[in-house]
Amino acid sequence: MMAKQIKFTVGNATQGYKTVEVVIRGGKVSYEILRNGLLDVDKKKSSAVEVDEAWLKEFDALNVFDWQESYSAEVLDGMQWELTIKDGKKIYRGGGSNAYPENFERFLDWLDVLIPELEFVNRRQLERVTLNYFEERLTLDRRQKSLTLDKKFSVHTYRLVDEEKIFDTAQNLFDGIEVQDADIDYPARASFELVRHDKSVETFSTPYNENFLPGLTNFIEELKGIASDLTAEIFSPPPAEVVSAQGKYIFCKVQFKGSYKHYTYQTDDETLAVGDVVDVPVGKFNDVNQARIVEIGYFDEYEAPFPIDRIKKIIGKHIATDFEDY
Repeated sequence: MMAKQIKFTVGNATQGYKTVEVVIRGGKVSYEILRNGLLDVDKKKSSAVEVDEAWLKEFDALNVFDWQESYSAEVLDGMQWELTIKDGKKIYRGGGSNAYPENFERFLDWLDVLIPELEFVNRRQLERVTLNYFEERLTLDRRQKSLTLDKKFSVHTYRLVDEEKIFDTAQNLFDGIEVQDADIDYPARASFELVRHDKSVETFSTPYNENFLPGLTNFIEELKGIASDLTAEIFSPPPAEVVSAQGKYIFCKVQFKGSYKHYTYQTDDETLAVGDVVDVPVGKFNDVNQARIVEIGYFDEYEAPFPIDRIKKIIGKHIATDFEDY
């Protein structure tokens, strides 16, 4: 009985590479993890197990043998991948750098079913973002590579040429978001719906203001680069207040080294600035760790995004220089 043999590598120099070998023989499949991350660790060899017929048919539906031998985009760094498949006398050898076949993510999902611990696709990856504001709705769809703007009397759809860039911006904005959806007497509320790769759906609403959603302006600027007829009212959020902290509470979004999520802390230090590395308490036991400030906002008590008596405070600037390459 002939067997399908698959060897697949994906990754980059920063995050490391994942390499697996898969053997499909009849209705059974086995795999071996050769590499997982920056080091040759977590190696694993599975025994042959029976698999669902639908899973086998999903691979055939990918038509991998029709893929090109090479995919490349003029982007520095990013992800590289290599794939070799042998099915009897048929052989596919191909790969790419920051470019992929149209159904490449379906292939990754197919592998994730077999080897979920490797998580070839981030399960928290944003697949669709919907913004509702007054009588208009904007939808970003990663799978469809589209931006759709539903206006009161018309619908406009735009093709996303570089969807990764705008979804990276969206990911930075919405990942780890901590929005207090309190009944605040503040004008112009917007509602958001986030659909992630694991099919989970998150909804929240917030005043349409940079103070309440730091990073919103950068996100909107990315959108304006795609569509020229986005209305100024929706896509010009009020800027964050840049005023003296006197009488206001200072909240800082920080990012830990090696993480893309943002976490909120409070401080009384008016000298802190975006880019500063600070010491912060982390976890149940308040272990001291370092993080870089990425956003700063000034709030009156009634509009503070978190209860003042429950938010952790920044300890102070980090003195050592070991974060210079952060």
